[in-house]
Amino acid sequence: MSRHASKSGRTVVDEVVEGPSVITSDHVQDRVLSARAGAKKGWSRLAPYEKEFRRGSLVCKERCTGQVAAQEEEARARDRFAAARAFDEGWQICHVPFPPGIDFDRVKSSGGVPGAFVDHQRDAKDFWRRVEAAMGANDWLICRMVCGEGHSVAQAVMTVSPAYKFSTLARFREALDGLVDGMRRGRRAGRPLG
Repeated sequence: MSRHASKSGRTVVDEVVEGPSVITSDHVQDRVLSARAGAKKGWSRLAPYEKEFRRGSLVCKERCTGQVAAQEEEARARDRFAAARAFDEGWQICHVPFPPGIDFDRVKSSGGVPGAFVDHQRDAKDFWRRVEAAMGANDWLICRMVCGEGHSVAQAVMTVSPAYKFSTLARFREALDGLVDGMRRGRRAGRPLG
């Protein structure tokens, strides 16, 4: 930490962040903190599904019996990861107040419809309700716990499907496959007829 005086005479403190307080296997150094040359990258905590994707756990090794089968399974793993990430982003849109901390009594409207700034949130909720309706209840709950709420895969699977005690990753892959299929159905159901 360095201190220097500014033009106003106040002391300005420059803090250098070296890393998170406790670096675990959930952390990666991937964010650019400053555009200045030579700046170190910042730390991010991986979501549970990101961690499993990096480990290769979204690939079913039993299905990889040959070159073609392995390529198909890797493509499925990328689809599972993309669906998990989309769920995470959709969860954030649906569950974070927009804009956070605003006092609605002080919001001024200049001719527009009051509350129109949350249309994207309403559309996202409609889409994810269609996806939930297209999925099995247990698959939805596992995806919700891992991708939305940040629970570990083992914790989510043991809570929802305790019979999968020794195959939690296989059950998580099944839930993600249900999510991929549910998102396809949700998109088709949301298209206007015509």
